Amino acid sequence: MCEESNIKRGAALRLRIIGSTRGLAVLMVLTAAGLTAGCRAPKTHVSNRMASIIVTNQPSERIDTAVQTVFTNHRFEEAKGEEDELVFQRPGSVMSGLVYGDWYSGGVWERIKVYQRELDSSRTVVECDGYMVQQHEDPLFQKEKRQYKTKKGHLQDLLDEVAAELMSAARNATRSQIE
Repeated sequence: MCEESNIKRGAALRLRIIGSTRGLAVLMVLTAAGLTAGCRAPKTHVSNRMASIIVTNQPSERIDTAVQTVFTNHRFEEAKGEEDELVFQRPGSVMSGLVYGDWYSGGVWERIKVYQRELDSSRTVVECDGYMVQQHEDPLFQKEKRQYKTKKGHLQDLLDEVAAELMSAARNATRSQIE
C-alpha cells in the first residue's frame, strides 16, 4: 500500500513540475510577445522642449498677447529675454526652494521661456521650457536650473490655456464681424 501511494505521489509531483514548466514557458512566450508588440516607431514631435502647442492661422502678435494674458493671470511677471523669446517669472514655492535651492543664495524663482517658430505658412509652434532660478535679479550670479520633467504637465496646462485664449479671441472676432 505504501508503494502504491508513493507511486501516486511521484506521478503528482511529475505533473506539478511539468505544469510549472509549461506555465513558465507560457509566461516567457507572453512576455516576449508583449515586448515585441510594444516596440513601435516613436511618434514624431514638433518640439523637444518641455511643453508645446501648435497654433493655426494666428498672427504672431495675437499669440504673444494670448501668452502674456495667460501668464499674467497666473501671477507671472514679464522679464527681459532674448530676441526670440518671451520670459516670465514669479517667486517659487517653499517646496521649490527646498528642491532647487541652497541655504545661502536665497529663494528660487520659477522662470518660463516661451518661444514661437513657424512650421509652415499657417501653423506656428508655441513651446516653452521651465527653469528654477536663484538670484534672479543678478545676471552675473543667477543660476538657472532646468525644471524636472515632472513639471511638464504644469507647463503644458499653461500652453493649453494659451490655445484656449486664442480660440476664444478668434470666436469673439468672428462674432464682432457678424454683428
